[in-house]
Amino acid sequence: MEYTIVKDKEKSNKQEKAQTLVEQPKWTLEEVALSKSTLDQIDQMVAYIQNRDKLLNHWQFNRFLKAGSALSVNFFGVPGTGKSITAEAIACKLGMSIIKANYGELESSFVGGTSDNLASVFKTADETKSLLFFDEADAVLSKRISNLSQAADHGVNSAKSTLLTLLDKFNGIIVFATNLFDNYDEAFLRRILFNIEFLPPDLTMREQLWRFHLSENIPKQVSYEHLANISDGLCGGDIKNITIKLGLQLLTGKVTSIDEALV
Repeated sequence: MEYTIVKDKEKSNKQEKAQTLVEQPKWTLEEVALSKSTLDQIDQMVAYIQNRDKLLNHWQFNRFLKAGSALSVNFFGVPGTGKSITAEAIACKLGMSIIKANYGELESSFVGGTSDNLASVFKTADETKSLLFFDEADAVLSKRISNLSQAADHGVNSAKSTLLTLLDKFNGIIVFATNLFDNYDEAFLRRILFNIEFLPPDLTMREQLWRFHLSENIPKQVSYEHLANISDGLCGGDIKNITIKLGLQLLTGKVTSIDEALV
């Protein structure tokens, strides 16, 4: 994996800001099994990015964008449907690096520390022209706390207010992903242009997933079509884990072929 570590100078001897990893994406859209409706929405998103200058400047849609011109996108759906790898694939298609921001790692026990870490991540994304990706985004985009009972509650609300400000000033591309879309604060929803749902894989998608995860070098006699039929209800993440365990059974001699393991 190729990546660059970008680390701000310490604000003080007591507080060290979180490291930001600028990575090169590993996935392409051709490798991800997605529904037609999801792909259509991603195509619209990519078209917007590729034509943003004409839309905003030549056609003057920027007349009512008084702050930044960021594109904020939200991926939502059940776990294992490809949200994280699709963010990488989009960065790859656009020729961009990607920053995967983990809110848990950005949280700080110091007063104002989380807000400083968020600002640092956005600054790095802007300087490196990277796609900024927040997984499990409900942790940071959830509704603000109305009944403040302790100092930590004030810190949480302060971080959310900082994020709103950063979104308004940002000019890049930011992708949020969540399994808990209903928890989002309305203020954040208004700033998201594309809300793209990731559906559990249908029969065709499951066949594509089995073909991707089981190479031609693996001993098997069961057809991909059969595997797709018997895996109804499974997502890509489930199939990935199953194939790894099946491969382990083959390596350890517990079975001699995939079809034997599935009996």
